[in-house]
Amino acid sequence: MIKRRHVLSSRVGSWAAIPGLAALVAGALVLSAYSGASSSQGRGPDQPIAFPHPVHVQKLGMNCLYCHNAANKSPDPGMPAVSTCMGCHSLIGPERPASDVGPKRTSAELQKLWQYADVKAPLAPFGANARPIPWERIHKVPDYVRFPHMRHVNAGVSCQSCHGDIQNMRKVSQAASLNMGWCVNCHVNGYDAAEGRRLAGLRDPQQAVAQQGAPQTGENLPPGQGSATPQSPAPGVVQAPAGDQFAGNTPASQPNTTDQRRKARYDCGVCHY
Repeated sequence: MIKRRHVLSSRVGSWAAIPGLAALVAGALVLSAYSGASSSQGRGPDQPIAFPHPVHVQKLGMNCLYCHNAANKSPDPGMPAVSTCMGCHSLIGPERPASDVGPKRTSAELQKLWQYADVKAPLAPFGANARPIPWERIHKVPDYVRFPHMRHVNAGVSCQSCHGDIQNMRKVSQAASLNMGWCVNCHVNGYDAAEGRRLAGLRDPQQAVAQQGAPQTGENLPPGQGSATPQSPAPGVVQAPAGDQFAGNTPASQPNTTDQRRKARYDCGVCHY
């Protein structure tokens, strides 16, 4: 009798352990999934050099591709190398004169840049101890997700549509959640190019024509002036290569109303491949 009770007790104990094991397996799966999950919305870590986007984009009119030069041709947009920064700052050094960018001062951030380049004077060559800038990554999708920057950029998606009002951020932080629902929502409902231009600080091209009058061409320019010179892309707008099938992210090539949203596939194989 005692032996039978012991067997029954062992069986009950074994069955009772199953829910615990199931919970343990579920917890392990959740932790495994989240270990490679998206970075957190609102996250804005300190960078080794406090790069002021408002100065470079708003005041100096620099295009995003100058620093992130792979955004329209690679899955990863790329971060600026020391040589990219020093393309300007080998001459524009830490000792800054008074200008519309600020008063006369010594820039601590440019001093850091010169330390990474191991230079001590304007136009000096890189020193033997030059090293890369260890930029802190902010935006990250899970390891099992593929986000090809070049496809989105060349399809006309503005940088600000995903990265927020980055041209006005003195310290960059993650504006969107980057989770699956956020991505699928854009693929299902379509990308609104007019909204993308608004986020980038651009006017609708039809409104610009109405406010400024018809653009001048070779036919209506004064004699001897030839055809009009195309304007450079506005800050935050990426110019696609000539002949690109997507026509690039330029105001003249994008749809003008929400009735012309660009939709995309949203089956699993689009992002998980």
